[in-house]
Amino acid sequence: MASEANTGSDTRSVVERYNQRWTQGDLAGLFALYHPDLVFTDHYAGKTYQGATLRKHITDVIRRSALDSLVYTDAIRIDGDTAFVQYSETIRSTAGSTLLTVRACDVVRVRDGLIVEIQEYALPVHAQGGGADAGQPAQRIGLTARGMGYLLNDLATHVSRDLPYLKPSLSLQDVADATGYSRNQISFALNHALGTTFYAFINRARVEHILREHTCLPPEGVLHLARSVGFRSVSTFYAAFRAVTGKRPKDHFG
Repeated sequence: MASEANTGSDTRSVVERYNQRWTQGDLAGLFALYHPDLVFTDHYAGKTYQGATLRKHITDVIRRSALDSLVYTDAIRIDGDTAFVQYSETIRSTAGSTLLTVRACDVVRVRDGLIVEIQEYALPVHAQGGGADAGQPAQRIGLTARGMGYLLNDLATHVSRDLPYLKPSLSLQDVADATGYSRNQISFALNHALGTTFYAFINRARVEHILREHTCLPPEGVLHLARSVGFRSVSTFYAAFRAVTGKRPKDHFG
């Protein structure tokens, strides 16, 4: 049973200060509210953090989070020494497009005016509304809910900056080596967050490159156009182009 000092308004006061400092990105202020015995459990990733490992985890999250996108979606609920905090956070690409929204509920327990336990229940949701709810596979490959968004951002940055898709033989391993993620992590994020496969993602990038660079078909024809952005098969190019534009290349360019 919680002591009288840890109930009601005291619990609310601690958690409100914690939320305010999180929104401000105030790491020192956050750590000052941590009890020495604090245990943080991320149920989506199946990970538990304590001590120095916890501080590194929180530091990494704060440094990569778009704190201006953090929204508390309900009033703090208090039950003695325990608070229930619901919020969402949007992860955007460097170009500003929404990649993923993380919806979460933190169960926060307070002891002696400090936070002694945080249980995070998070769910990544794609911008188009699809929930990436495969928690067990995520645990096996070491992805947190936010981490999935960070991966998608790093992947989008690599694709837009380095144009790896122009290489016809581009493989999943090539992209894994370039971004520092494993093949399984990339495949999982694309499948569960974006509802696509690696090669469908790459072929879309190839088609979008054509749409940016060309306003009409080149004199060399469709085969030249397809090969110029990394397609090795004309049939694959036609299928990818129709998937993006809803039209054949000749119909699109007129």
